[in-house]
Amino acid sequence: MKPSQPESVPSSFFDETFRQSSDPWAYTSNFYEISKFRTTIKCLPKVQFKNAFEIGCAIGVLTQELAKKCDRLLSVDYSEVGLEEARKRCASLPQVRFEQMQIPQQFPTEKFDLILFSEVGYYLTRPDLLTTKQKIIDQLLPGGYLLMVHFRSQVESFILNGDIVHDTFIQDSAQFLKHLGDPRKQKFWIDIRRYHKRYRMDLFQRL
Repeated sequence: MKPSQPESVPSSFFDETFRQSSDPWAYTSNFYEISKFRTTIKCLPKVQFKNAFEIGCAIGVLTQELAKKCDRLLSVDYSEVGLEEARKRCASLPQVRFEQMQIPQQFPTEKFDLILFSEVGYYLTRPDLLTTKQKIIDQLLPGGYLLMVHFRSQVESFILNGDIVHDTFIQDSAQFLKHLGDPRKQKFWIDIRRYHKRYRMDLFQRL
């Protein structure tokens, strides 16, 4: 798929991918994926989140670990086929809800103190990525955290790459999202930011 294509990668692409394999990205066996998930959890603040939102949960491998830090967790994915496996994997975790959503066309209206945006952004066109960015900012509670994780290299099925995704969030967001750290690895980029309501209030007062 070319970066100039007019639409984000559709849910049918992911449905077909999960039909071909129950774990197409080897989340349960690949060293890179396992270490990335461990690093993701370690980068989270040492707090218990009241209401968290995971965008792109796939088959729920990271969801299992993330749920331990959450009173409530909404995990969504483009693919209902992948979600079937995620529901089985997390059946013993009553704090987790799974829903099929096509981000950003569909987005929850509730507020969150943590949003995890992991390995999803490069499947979006730039306009859809910018819309997603705004919706994430809108749904973060004051003091809430945004944690982003993306593979940095270009892959055939990607529209963008991880660096472009993270740079898009960095651009023009300092007044909303305080940068807490970005332990950029050779293969993937983790970026954690915290929403500060006062910055947004100050901006509105100047308009």
